[in-house]
Amino acid sequence: MNKFYFIIPVVLLAAFVAYYSQFSKEFAHREQVKAEQLAKVKAEEEQKKQEAIAKAAEEAHQREETQRAADAAAEAERRAKWDADNQKIADETADYQQKADVYARQAADLGVQLDSLRNTHDQASRDLFNLQKDIELAKIDKRNADLEIQRTYDMVTQKVAASTLANYTPPAKAK
Repeated sequence: MNKFYFIIPVVLLAAFVAYYSQFSKEFAHREQVKAEQLAKVKAEEEQKKQEAIAKAAEEAHQREETQRAADAAAEAERRAKWDADNQKIADETADYQQKADVYARQAADLGVQLDSLRNTHDQASRDLFNLQKDIELAKIDKRNADLEIQRTYDMVTQKVAASTLANYTPPAKAK
């Protein structure tokens, strides 16, 4: 019986080892298949990821190119508008400068005309003053002449009154 105690566990151990090795091989094979499938899935995911990255990079590059083109168009439009505004300002400046030159010439002509009119006015004022002075002098001369005539008249009158001829009494008439 002692032998059975030793043989049964050894036989069971051998059966277990055989079953275990079979199970281990199957398990290792399943694990290997799983690992291969997992590696295949990972490779597919990695490939999809790389494709997505490449597609995203391409789209980003396209968006960047589109944005650059839009920015260039906007810059060109802004530049054209800027140049148009500058040209408009230059044209307006030239127009206003031309008008300013015309007005300056008109102002100079009007200034010359105003000076001429002032000189004419001053000359007319001097002539008027001289004429008024002559009139006043003539009035003074007339008054002086009238006074001289009155004085002479008074002198003549006094001399006549003082003379004997003025008091002459005619001789009596013969009757």
